Amino acid sequence: MTARGGFAKRILGFAGLPFLSLITPFLFLPILARVAGADAWLAIAVGQSSGGFFALIVALGFNTVGPPLIALAEPSIRPRLLVTSLHARALVWLPSAVIAAVIAAVVSPDDYRIDAAVMAIAMTLTGLSSAWFMIGLGRASLIAIYEISPRIVATVIAAVVVLNAGDVIWYPVLLVLASLVSVGLFALRTAGAAEFTRRDSHAVREVFRANRSAVTTEVAGGAYNSLAVTFVGATAASAQAAAYVSGDKLYRIGQYSVSALGNALQGWVVEAGDVEFGARIRKSLLVHATLGLAGLAAFATIGPWLSEVLFGAEVAINEATALGLGVATLGIALGTSLGRITLVGMGARRQFMLSVLLAAAVGVPSILVLSATFGAAGGAWGLAIGETVSVCAQALFVWRLRTKAGGFFVATTRSDGAPTGP
Repeated sequence: MTARGGFAKRILGFAGLPFLSLITPFLFLPILARVAGADAWLAIAVGQSSGGFFALIVALGFNTVGPPLIALAEPSIRPRLLVTSLHARALVWLPSAVIAAVIAAVVSPDDYRIDAAVMAIAMTLTGLSSAWFMIGLGRASLIAIYEISPRIVATVIAAVVVLNAGDVIWYPVLLVLASLVSVGLFALRTAGAAEFTRRDSHAVREVFRANRSAVTTEVAGGAYNSLAVTFVGATAASAQAAAYVSGDKLYRIGQYSVSALGNALQGWVVEAGDVEFGARIRKSLLVHATLGLAGLAAFATIGPWLSEVLFGAEVAINEATALGLGVATLGIALGTSLGRITLVGMGARRQFMLSVLLAAAVGVPSILVLSATFGAAGGAWGLAIGETVSVCAQALFVWRLRTKAGGFFVATTRSDGAPTGP
């Protein structure tokens, strides 16, 4: 197979298959918006926002550092790395789930507080996902089997139930079950019951120590991204918040599409070492920029129309909201290539963390102030401001590291597979 053919196959595998999981919720979301009403629509979205943020804490940075760690680790130690990560993440899941549920219940409309809380719990369980491990292995088929399929089944069943009975809570309940099945089956398949029950307290403590910067990076990014719906829901009028939710659903298609592309390339850019790293980084930036520009164009031209068709005129976004979310989509595409792929691949976790912290410091106040003043459009442009700040900082760090080293370089690794770098 040619290098060009292998590159295309990898993108189709990692970006094409996960795209099914992006489309599947749209079997359910239009039903939720029309059958359950704006309050239920907002409550489920707030639960997703709050739970999604705390899922970043539960994930302990493995979504960022995990794929290259597995790609570069010896095959014999990979199962132990997975088990140790699950043991560490399980320690922070329960308190995270409780806090996320309380926040969702407080922010949501009165009649749907329980639905929002259960949705938040379901989302925190995604922090236990092993998708990062499958990405590191370069096995897109495993993601389809263990990550996508259970969620597709849960979403389809939920759509049928809500359409016939109007009981929204079945959606988060079924997602909880899907996550538990996904995590459990893959852990048993990869490590086995005996290995899974063997706990290494020292290794667990090492995870907390080694992943500090990655956790900080993901949590800071979530502060202005995952929590955007919660911030808008807390500061804007209910009608404006419901409209922002519609835009956010479309924005997630762009974000998750970018994430799927990043999944395809994160292990690929480092696996050939320094010789190919620079060329692969440039190719990564090109395809990410192309995807981001396509997202911006789509929001600008059909965003308001599409939100009305999918979710109804009551919660449709306007042109200003659509354009802000389009700019944010371009920002997250460029940031994925510059930060998650390039800086992490070069071992520059600290620089990646600093860029996201700076973005959060600017993005969070921007979302709060602008959404309180301009509603949904303000929230969208606050998000865009945060993503733009992140991209600018990451570009500066990449340029400085490349200039200092005289070119691109792949981070070296320790004997346990953990990467080292600046």
